Amino acid sequence: MTLENLARIGRLQPHAATTEEIRKLLTGSARSLKDAGNTAISNASRLALAYTAIMEAAQSALFANGYRPSKSESGHHMTMVQSLVHTVGLEPARMRVLDTIRHKRNVVDYSGEDVEPSDAREAVAAARALLGDVKEWLAKNYPEFS
Repeated sequence: MTLENLARIGRLQPHAATTEEIRKLLTGSARSLKDAGNTAISNASRLALAYTAIMEAAQSALFANGYRPSKSESGHHMTMVQSLVHTVGLEPARMRVLDTIRHKRNVVDYSGEDVEPSDAREAVAAARALLGDVKEWLAKNYPEFS
């Protein structure tokens, strides 16, 4: 489904992004990623912080493409992750990894369980790779935002 189709069914809304908005999201993503690398905190917290970094990077890509998630619709986090295929050309296999992280974070939020150290490490690595990809994509396609 294209970004235009997602907007047509109400999953996305038009949005005229500013450089400041995108800069703040990218800065927040880098900050969350740095904090997620702190092995002195719980694995659940590390995964949650990595997930926040993923969401901020995904939202900056949506903003640059002229959209924002529709927060009146449930599942807007899932929409942001899945839109990465269309916003920055992320391979579907990588999008599925990010969606698995989204699901694990959701389970942790509602169960209080911790996660395996390997899950936290995978989430941090995936967030780091995504943030790098989004920054590279912005520099190439929307230099005014990078």
